[in-house]
Amino acid sequence: MTRATTRTTFTDYLEAKQLSPATVYTYGQYIRKFRAWLQEEDLTPDSFTYNDLLAYMQYCQDSGITKRTVHAVLNMIRHYCQYLITEEERTDNPAAGVFIQGLVRKLPVNTLSPATLDDLYRQYSLQLQVDDGKKAMLGLLIYQGLATEELIRLEAKHIRLNEGNILVKGTKRTGERWLNLQAVQIPRLQAYLAANKRKAGSLFAEQKRGCKSPQNIINQVQWMIKQLKQLNPNVINAQQIRSSVITHWLKRHSLREVQYMAGHKYVSSTARYQTGNLEDLQNELHRHHPLK
Repeated sequence: MTRATTRTTFTDYLEAKQLSPATVYTYGQYIRKFRAWLQEEDLTPDSFTYNDLLAYMQYCQDSGITKRTVHAVLNMIRHYCQYLITEEERTDNPAAGVFIQGLVRKLPVNTLSPATLDDLYRQYSLQLQVDDGKKAMLGLLIYQGLATEELIRLEAKHIRLNEGNILVKGTKRTGERWLNLQAVQIPRLQAYLAANKRKAGSLFAEQKRGCKSPQNIINQVQWMIKQLKQLNPNVINAQQIRSSVITHWLKRHSLREVQYMAGHKYVSSTARYQTGNLEDLQNELHRHHPLK
């Protein structure tokens, strides 16, 4: 039986929680509005981040939505993300990082500094008993800002150790780009590629019966994040690492350069990561939704 025939809808998910028909209808209405906004911003339900959620809150505010309704909408988005997790379309819940009790209480950006990311890579390689595959994947998250779905699509032929770069293939939502490798990454990548030189297709997929390659890699990344939290409790998820990388790139490169490096189709997607914009947004939200 294919996944399409067994898929649970968001309505089914809510009804299973024994919510009233009126509540299920209201949730559906607001989530459709949220999905429409995501589409307008060239985002998808499986890819939006904490920062995108902040932007949506700003949009709601500009639309004249009251504080009480913002509270309710964020709760609906939290449920929606949990539904996506159960359907294996997300591995995290960005709305879980926004805490509300009548008013917005916490709006975390939670970027990790370059020094912190460097330390995480070195500690992970030295202190934890993990294979070269996970070490190589972590390097690609930290130094090239790859998303989990890009790790899934990566093949051995996309890595050019002699040239010191890597090809990240584009999709309908992301641009193709060449990114430079860091010297500290190359030994781990070299060792992993040598041990897996006969592997075809997805480079990091483990050969396990009953586990498809995409979910296989998602599970590996989730386990990696759990290990990283042992080293640094400020680690949240892989998207946080990517957001941190893009944010710091913007401090050293032009907006257009970072757009290319991040694989964003639209420069507006990159501009969301500019520190000044985030600070302006947080200040504006603080003014209209004072922290308590």
